[in-house]
Amino acid sequence: MINTSVILVVLFTTSCFSVPLPSTFKKCNRKEADFNKCLTTAVQDALHQLDKPHPEVGLPSLNPFVSPITTIRIGAGTSVVHFSQVIRNVKIDKFAEFSALNASMDFNTNVLRLDVEYPVVKFEFDYEIDGKILVMPIRGHGPGSLQAENMSFEVIFTLEEKNKYYKVVNSTMVFKKLEAMRINLENLFDGNKELGDKINVVLNENWKGKFQDLKDGYQKLNSEILTSTFSKFLDKVSASELFGDP
Repeated sequence: MINTSVILVVLFTTSCFSVPLPSTFKKCNRKEADFNKCLTTAVQDALHQLDKPHPEVGLPSLNPFVSPITTIRIGAGTSVVHFSQVIRNVKIDKFAEFSALNASMDFNTNVLRLDVEYPVVKFEFDYEIDGKILVMPIRGHGPGSLQAENMSFEVIFTLEEKNKYYKVVNSTMVFKKLEAMRINLENLFDGNKELGDKINVVLNENWKGKFQDLKDGYQKLNSEILTSTFSKFLDKVSASELFGDP
């Protein structure tokens, strides 16, 4: 006869077993006087090592980074460039090539902050759009790309320590700067190149208004993508392995 209590104990202890950080990852102790300086260096070093995945700690490759959220829906907004979007299969290139990154952790509130700046980040995706520019209908589906230039943002994770592991209980992302955005959507109007080229010109000329119109939605979606990825890491590595014992 199978002893179910033994099975439950084995399952519990196995699921709660912390994975050590990779030996090449820098570790920081929360009791260090310059902890946030150490944390900043540790995060920078770890991200630079993600040219390949580290599945043992739940971290994907950032070369490129494949969004864990496979389908993203974005509303039409209210600007003159007015169309709803369905975005699939997002890949982000140069995601580890930041120009500046600062990290800080407040152990009184369990709030982790990341401030990141990029010279350029490139997105590739499959899209479907339907809407209008002024009074002109716009529709299409196919491959697309977007290049964001001189971009900076802040990500704030509110954490909760439970059973010796951190969990993300809330997250926000705030764009602080974006100097340019270059968009290219292929196969607009069922492959009509002349119309498609004209629409891409209009999209690039009006990117600021469209971005501001949908900024809250973009921030929410990016926050969800980063939280999904970070949560997989936190599920593997205990709080004490990350930051030392309190």
